[in-house]
Amino acid sequence: MNFDVEHLQTLLAVVDAGSFDDASIDLGVTPSAVSQRIKALENRVGTVLVVRSRPVVPTEQGSKVLRYARQIAALSAEFSHEISRTGHQHVAVGVNADSLSTWFTPVFDELARWTDVSVEILRMDEGKSLDMLRSGRVSAVVTNSAEAAQGCTVRKLGALRYRAVCNAQLAAKFFASAQSSGLLEAPMIIFDREDGLQHRLLTHAGVDPSQRGSAMHMVPDSWQFVHAIQAGMGWGMIPEQQLAQVEGLQEIDEQWFIDVPLYFQRWSVDSEILRKLEAVLLQVASDSGIDLLT
Repeated sequence: MNFDVEHLQTLLAVVDAGSFDDASIDLGVTPSAVSQRIKALENRVGTVLVVRSRPVVPTEQGSKVLRYARQIAALSAEFSHEISRTGHQHVAVGVNADSLSTWFTPVFDELARWTDVSVEILRMDEGKSLDMLRSGRVSAVVTNSAEAAQGCTVRKLGALRYRAVCNAQLAAKFFASAQSSGLLEAPMIIFDREDGLQHRLLTHAGVDPSQRGSAMHMVPDSWQFVHAIQAGMGWGMIPEQQLAQVEGLQEIDEQWFIDVPLYFQRWSVDSEILRKLEAVLLQVASDSGIDLLT
């Protein structure tokens, strides 16, 4: 199926701007022209591509066309740069918060050398990363999913090992006898409502999560999560690399840990930028040691 590039560019503008009127300003055309282009694209595909809400959101089919539009735009920008050696290319990458706080930092040392590329790092939950990849909002992600999204390639990076920890006061009060029942009685901290690590640990320790009766707190920031545990708000799961950087915390039991696999997924297009990014992440993962947990 052949698409009019101008129509694809208009679809991108509408979704990114959030409205037909704002897209018309970005494109320098009238709102009527924007509407006509979207309608022509929808007629070409044979289905509605965007919900005319505010903000405008793509439909399921619209997300597929949107991903294609972003790939075309990215490859076009990359090719234009290769020919003229002017302007900046752009790449958007989704990374989970704990990776950003632990092994990912050396990636920036390499990206600093990419003077002709604008890099957008989006912090996102691993469970939502593939949706962003499928929609075309990002062209690559660090995710815990081994199954490649449609039109993407996947490479394993390694794994993060999370350990159950608390401060000394909670350890003395709830875990002095090294009984798993302390996991039920002690307050617990989770990252957000999508965070199932602590409940997985309960099951791993032979404890029924539904039997918990103590407080459960949510702290949606990797380092503030650590600080909350240091303060004694509760116990929680922290990556080993992060645990090595802080004081005042202790493992509850050395057998209580969870390994979370990490994969790099990207569009399977002929993009030099994405190939370079993949190579950088694989090297950094190896240097950090997370590839040993495979």
